[in-house]
Amino acid sequence: MIRTQEPSPRGKRKPGKFQWGIGWRISVGFGVFGLAVGALFLLTRSTLEESQKLSQHIDGVLTPSIQSLEELDRSIGETRILIRHWLSVQSGARDPEKRDLQQLMAAKIPAQLEAMQPLVGSWGDPLQLQFDSLQRDVEYLFLAYSEVIRLLPDFRSYDDPMAMMEAEYYALDGSSIPRYTASIRNRMDAMSLAQTDALTASTAEMDQLSNRLKLYAGNVALAILILGFLIAWAVTRSIVRPISELKRALLYLGRGVPLANEVEPTPDEIGEMALAVNRLAAGLNRTRAFSLRVGRGEFDADYEPLSDDDALGHAILKMRDDLESNEQELEGKVKMRTAEVEQQKRRIESLYVDLKDSINYAERIQKAILPSSEERAKVFEETAVFYRPRDGVSGDFYWFHSVGRVRMFSAIDCTGHGVPGAFMSLIGHNALERVTKVYTQPDRVLEQLNRAACELLRPQGFGQDDGMSTVQDGMDLAMVTVDLEKMEMEYSGANCPLYLVRKGMLQELKPDKMAIASFEPGTRHFQMHTVPLVSGDVIFVATDGFPDQFGGPKGKKFMRKRFRELLVRVAPMKTKDMELALAEAFNEWKGDEEQVDDVLVVGVRI
Repeated sequence: MIRTQEPSPRGKRKPGKFQWGIGWRISVGFGVFGLAVGALFLLTRSTLEESQKLSQHIDGVLTPSIQSLEELDRSIGETRILIRHWLSVQSGARDPEKRDLQQLMAAKIPAQLEAMQPLVGSWGDPLQLQFDSLQRDVEYLFLAYSEVIRLLPDFRSYDDPMAMMEAEYYALDGSSIPRYTASIRNRMDAMSLAQTDALTASTAEMDQLSNRLKLYAGNVALAILILGFLIAWAVTRSIVRPISELKRALLYLGRGVPLANEVEPTPDEIGEMALAVNRLAAGLNRTRAFSLRVGRGEFDADYEPLSDDDALGHAILKMRDDLESNEQELEGKVKMRTAEVEQQKRRIESLYVDLKDSINYAERIQKAILPSSEERAKVFEETAVFYRPRDGVSGDFYWFHSVGRVRMFSAIDCTGHGVPGAFMSLIGHNALERVTKVYTQPDRVLEQLNRAACELLRPQGFGQDDGMSTVQDGMDLAMVTVDLEKMEMEYSGANCPLYLVRKGMLQELKPDKMAIASFEPGTRHFQMHTVPLVSGDVIFVATDGFPDQFGGPKGKKFMRKRFRELLVRVAPMKTKDMELALAEAFNEWKGDEEQVDDVLVVGVRI
């Protein structure tokens, strides 16, 4: 419980007074419950042992005895039928009924009597005497059977009137066979009845034991279970309530919240913990007040640790002394660092202005090499260009050129982007201008561009260590030449495909999988595709920036399949609308994602 006043002396342990502690409570509670469970176990075990012995007697003696008597009765009854057959039916020695009788007398019935001997030992003395008399009667009966068998051994013996009369005498009423048969029947009925009565009595006793077990498993077990719950409730209640108060106090302290009231101690181990928690809470309150004063700069504030072993208290006192000694030093360092930061800020601002001016100037230089819409119109009447650098200046650029009746255009993707890509684009533009003064076939243009780029970027040749072996400078581009008189297009590509859209159907021309300046001049050659054109065809060439842009609902790439579908959709539009549709599709897909590369799409309608 929570109380507001100081702990009273009653919360402390009195020397020499026995305390009913937690261990004693739990031990006594479990002891009482254990005694009850043990008594139930002993009663149940005793009853089960009685039931087991009775079940063994039923299964091992009574039931087998009744079955054996029934089998013996059937066998002896069968001999009576067979002996009548022997007397009444003239037959030979091989008659099956005669053989069955001899088999019963010689083997089966003696074996049954022998098998019953272990069971008879478990019977009472009167029944054992009955069984001995039964064996004697069976022997006398078989002697009478043996006389009949001796008198009528074969088929011809039935023709002897004396033999027949003497044999039939044994079967007459009051003679040997009827007399011993009746005696056997009476004795077996008496033994069967005795075994049946014993079985009935044992079964009734089994039912009594079963009812007793139900009582133990039901009422007594339920009473013990209720006793266990009561003991557990009483012990738990005496422990849980103070622990709950102690837990609440510790949770407050664990969150750094000071206790408004102390925990009232109880006269046990939990009470000792409550006293410790109260001391801890008071110490933390004093520590908190001291820390606040030190935080306000009151380094002369007093603080007394909880004990000589209070590591936290001594550490706080040392912290106060260290803070006081470091305050002046920190003030000096702050002033010095502030001056350094101001100086670095001015320097960074100056560098940023210079860098921004350089990028703006590079952007103006790059725009100067890109053909305007008027210059593109001199080569093709209808052109569309969607051009979006990632960093102001770009490694992508587009190129239009006219040589007589031949019209040429290209989309070029140089290594990198930003300022490095812009420098590569200037190199590529200059090389392209020089090469196309001599060559107009796309494959020859690409091969000469590769030669010029290798001479410029790798003057020492492939395989030579120039200290820049890891730099892979080069260009990917699609070069297109159109003869408007022949209505024929020639195309060669270095990693950049060409898309031809005709009446809503798209045809993609695959490029060679090698970039400009990626192989030794003369070792490989570019393939040239020649395609006839019809009026209304739209030719698209593009760098990989658009298909590689991440975005959409799942943040994935745009991909070339979606890009081809977009080209088919915008191909029927006017060139200005085509540029706006491409920009709108790109912005919608990109969303809030960053642009990953320079983007360039060039379209020409024939």
